[in-house]
Amino acid sequence: MTRPELPCASTFALALALAALVAGCAAPLPTTELPPTRVVANAPEFPDLRDYRGVIDCRFAASGLDQVKIAELARNAQMDFIVPGDRVKPGQSDFGVGGYTSEVLFIPGGSFEAGGGEIVAVNLHAPIDPGKSASDLIGAIHEQGALAIALGPANFRTPDDYALADAIGIYSQQQVWAEQSPRALFLRAIFFSADRFLGAIDQRPDRNLAAYDRLAAGARVTLLAGMGGAENMAVMGSRVGTFEQLFLFYSTHLIAAERTADALIDAIKHGHAYVSFDLMGYVNQFAFYAQTGSAKTMMGDEVQLAPGLALKAELPAAADRIALVLNGSEIASATNASTLEFAPTSAGAYRIEAFRSGRPWIFSNPVYVR
Repeated sequence: MTRPELPCASTFALALALAALVAGCAAPLPTTELPPTRVVANAPEFPDLRDYRGVIDCRFAASGLDQVKIAELARNAQMDFIVPGDRVKPGQSDFGVGGYTSEVLFIPGGSFEAGGGEIVAVNLHAPIDPGKSASDLIGAIHEQGALAIALGPANFRTPDDYALADAIGIYSQQQVWAEQSPRALFLRAIFFSADRFLGAIDQRPDRNLAAYDRLAAGARVTLLAGMGGAENMAVMGSRVGTFEQLFLFYSTHLIAAERTADALIDAIKHGHAYVSFDLMGYVNQFAFYAQTGSAKTMMGDEVQLAPGLALKAELPAAADRIALVLNGSEIASATNASTLEFAPTSAGAYRIEAFRSGRPWIFSNPVYVR
């Protein structure tokens, strides 16, 4: 990774002086609302399913940490699963040890650079030539029965490169970090607490969401988030952008009957998933679904437009704003609320965005009204 550009001498001297004044109130880890122990919650309105939280596209090879250490950090952050995402090399057949490590479920995976973007494979188990085009990579991943995630669709040269992906990664801290000024990152790391520093990269991914919405308007495709590698930026004797911090920053939730590789892969495939920025408030459960009479349809699934159909969102606590988005356009909202209900009058892909303090908190998968 390229070393950050250092500020000029005078700015740096001022930074040192001021940092000495604020060092006592700086915290190495972001503030969280993690409960004392991990309790996997039942999915609201779907009591036979449970809400598992974890990380997809965890690139830890360059950090010097092995799977055992990553599992320990993930367990401390109360993660249930990890999908590795280190860059795949020619002939490689090791994509992480599947199964449980220190109580965390690992599903083998890896990433490829292609078409100007990145493809992450979930449940990879055989070599794939990383020199293939993006569309050919997705085909090769599917031939193994694995899932393909197009990470950061706005970075691809053409939508055709990711049109057949199973899922779209709308956010990756590694991609957001890379778009920042190294000097600004360094100075923010000196003066900001971990909460404020990570909050500055908690940004609504406008271009990626627009690309996702265009795709979801015509086909069912899962929305989720990737992680990337730990930045480990050295700042005055400490590190910023560590896995310890990032695991407390945000997570992808999968709604499944059990914590097994098959069940979680099925949840990804069907869009039974959402993204939470736990820095804005720990999320242990969330629901977005359609209801007609007593029948309920989970996010990721299809429902027929009919009289009495209602779309409902249930958050774990109040958001400053909840927005209902139809094919990329906001059509309804609620403020200072933990629920939203809407009666749709047209077909399309409906999804939820929730915000706190002007920053993203929760992104849901759509309910597809047909």
